[in-house]
Amino acid sequence: MRILLLLPLILSLTVATAFAQSKSREREREKDDPRFPIRLKNAAAVNTNFNDYAPAYYEHGMVFPSNRDSRGMRNPKNNQPYYKLYFSIFDPNGDATPESAFLLDIAFALNDGPLTFSRDWKTVYFTRNNNKKGVQKAGSDGNINTQIYVAQKGRDGWELIGDMPFNNPDYSFSYPSLSADGKRLFFSSNMPGGMGGMDIWMVERQPDRTWSAPVNLGPTVNTPGQEVAPFISLSGSLFFSSNGRSINYGGMDLYFIKEPFNPDIETYNLGLPFNTANDDISLIISDDGRSGYFGSNRPGGFINEKNEVNFDIYKFEADRGIQGIGKPQSSRALIAVTDSKTGEAIQGASIHVLELTEDGFVNSKSDFYKIDLLPQQDRKNALNLQLVNKSAEDLGEPELRTNAEGKAITDFVRFKSYMLIISYDGYYSQNKTFYNEVEGLQNMNFQMDVKPLCLRAGGFVLTKEFGSRIANAQIKFVHKESGYPETVRSNLNGEFDACLPYEGDYVVYVERDGFKPYNYRVSAKVGVRAMEEVRLDTEKGAASMEEVLPLSNGIAEGSVLVMDKIYYEYNKATLNYSAIQNIEGLLKIMRGYPDMEVDLVVHADPRGEASLNQALTDERAVNMKKYMVFRGISESKINAFGMGEREPLNRCGDGMDCPEEEFRKNSRIEVRIRKLGPRP
Repeated sequence: MRILLLLPLILSLTVATAFAQSKSREREREKDDPRFPIRLKNAAAVNTNFNDYAPAYYEHGMVFPSNRDSRGMRNPKNNQPYYKLYFSIFDPNGDATPESAFLLDIAFALNDGPLTFSRDWKTVYFTRNNNKKGVQKAGSDGNINTQIYVAQKGRDGWELIGDMPFNNPDYSFSYPSLSADGKRLFFSSNMPGGMGGMDIWMVERQPDRTWSAPVNLGPTVNTPGQEVAPFISLSGSLFFSSNGRSINYGGMDLYFIKEPFNPDIETYNLGLPFNTANDDISLIISDDGRSGYFGSNRPGGFINEKNEVNFDIYKFEADRGIQGIGKPQSSRALIAVTDSKTGEAIQGASIHVLELTEDGFVNSKSDFYKIDLLPQQDRKNALNLQLVNKSAEDLGEPELRTNAEGKAITDFVRFKSYMLIISYDGYYSQNKTFYNEVEGLQNMNFQMDVKPLCLRAGGFVLTKEFGSRIANAQIKFVHKESGYPETVRSNLNGEFDACLPYEGDYVVYVERDGFKPYNYRVSAKVGVRAMEEVRLDTEKGAASMEEVLPLSNGIAEGSVLVMDKIYYEYNKATLNYSAIQNIEGLLKIMRGYPDMEVDLVVHADPRGEASLNQALTDERAVNMKKYMVFRGISESKINAFGMGEREPLNRCGDGMDCPEEEFRKNSRIEVRIRKLGPRP
């Protein structure tokens, strides 16, 4: 007899050493093309010498259970800490970053285990020990089994809706996985009617929003052994773990089946490098099928105090996807672009197709945003760190162009969000964001408005002595004939770009605090972009690099970079995608100044209890620093602390009637530069 531990069910299931093997068709996944091997690595940023496993995608990261909290309650049967949930946001490479606590904020938690979220992240189905108001409830055999519960996200956190209708205290229910359309929930259970041990089951959402009776997936998936941890991918393939199939490397292996309800289709063992002689479980895969995570207690992982390898989370990358799992369902779109006044088709219009995260950020192009530092009018030495969308012209070659009929055809993956940017010379660009849940053909029509004459003129503003870029210089174009003025400013890289409405000669005036004014002349012509390299001398004449650089870039020791566009969830300290995008901008600046040292000061708006706001900002500061250290900034260069609600920027206090936007101004992060150093 052997004992199999199903985490975090805290069950000891006795199973026979020799199973009656599955009669379903099965084979091992074909060997990978040696030119494109699957890469596997330990997600070391989140793993400990306790059990870490069963990840579930959530927003731009993953949530997973772990029993690492040795200070919390312990299971009296094995003296192990109970399982809690943790969140790790992905960095720009899709790698897991240091975790923070993920709180369901639902009372009476004992063991929080594997879970799954709806695509909008507003509903969660999760595993938990059977309990009523914190008192564990045993089944008729005296065992306390796990059940599946459901909660929805409200303004103040997660709100428990109840348990699933199929729950039964005499049996275990765990590892829920929700289909992309929210209509099917897969899970593991040892309830009657299965093939033995834990089986994989499914319930369907009915038109009246109730759930059907559980359906066993049968011998195509299940065996007399153990089948756990189902994951239904966007493509409809079912991944699961089993120890009862004829092709098995030892312990629990990872398998997938492309069509789980087709009795004639084969089941695949994922093979190397996914499976080992140890237990490999709970695989999740990205929507594009090219990366994912799973749990394993294979050799090489973190070792506990007994010199045993506990479960770790591993990441895999497959540049060409995993062969045989199928592609996500998509719907075709016909895009038509016409002139809004004449109705004539516009041939050659550019169509950029960008994938969006759930909070509206572009994640399909890492170079979509530019960093800008905009001086605050009412605060000396304070600059707003902003993410600026690139113009259509700066996005490079578009994914699509319209044909002679002004049309283009493409496919959009269902249950994903997109942004389309339509542009053509002489017309205003158009943006469209949408969530694609359409099954059939959809027609998208864009009527473009003619843009007034736009003659491009731009260039760079540099220091005369060293050629370093000058940010936030004011560049004013004055049309000599009409006197029309057009004013722009240089960005963080010293670049400027103006759209001039009249042909002819302009006088250009360039000004920047700390530098001598400069002017030049430029001629604006159709089809020609006038470029100029402007070099400014300091007011004091010759100066050292140490004196010029703070003048040119606007950053000096004592400067404050304000990040006030990071919108945390209410009463939450976990980083989100907006935070990551802004922090990446800060990292780019710090990498340009290798000696820079900063204080991260996190502020909260004054609503709520002062002590709770202090604790919240403390935790946010810690999480931000952990991420920056993970991304390569030395820990010694960062001080991080919370300020709570002690330094509001306006009069909006607790209980006052203020617009949400005004409250949000107080909820900000300030980066105080305590040391700058030279720029290489």
